Amino acid sequence: MSDIPISLLGKDEHGKPVPLREQFFKGTNLPMTQLLFLEPKYEPEYALYTTKDIDHIFEGVLFPSIKRLYLEMEDVTEYEFANKYFLGWDHWQRVVANKIFTEQVESWREELELKLTARTVAEMRKLAKEGSFQASKWLVDQGWMPKRAGRPSKTDVEGELKRRADIQDEYGSDAARLGIK
Repeated sequence: MSDIPISLLGKDEHGKPVPLREQFFKGTNLPMTQLLFLEPKYEPEYALYTTKDIDHIFEGVLFPSIKRLYLEMEDVTEYEFANKYFLGWDHWQRVVANKIFTEQVESWREELELKLTARTVAEMRKLAKEGSFQASKWLVDQGWMPKRAGRPSKTDVEGELKRRADIQDEYGSDAARLGIK
């Protein structure tokens, strides 16, 4: 696959393909937005990326998946991502504001958050198995779940009481033996 031409002509400090500044313009002073992507118009002479989940070869040219690049970079602020794969923050904001891409980018943001949360939960499980009390507590308290403001609902209170009773039933004897309340 290395002999397939790639849509991105530049390289970053690690030798990975990135766009050249001039690739963002089409004879005007305004940078392109929709034309940067192969879909929906399929104009490969201007496109730099595909919006597909994986890299895509079209007419003999490899178009990197912008979703893949977004998820691999793991930049929740999107600032470094915007500066590496677009002309900067303002250009990225113009792309995101485009109604064709708004929903896609929102789903990428959700997937990135889920990916990072899953990694954190896995790390905390590992630490808990190694005996970390704080990691165990974080897992029991479901530290990855967003906290709601205000008083908890009656259903939430009942659910929490049941959960604590279940934990007490399962681990109560161990806690008593160790002298933990």
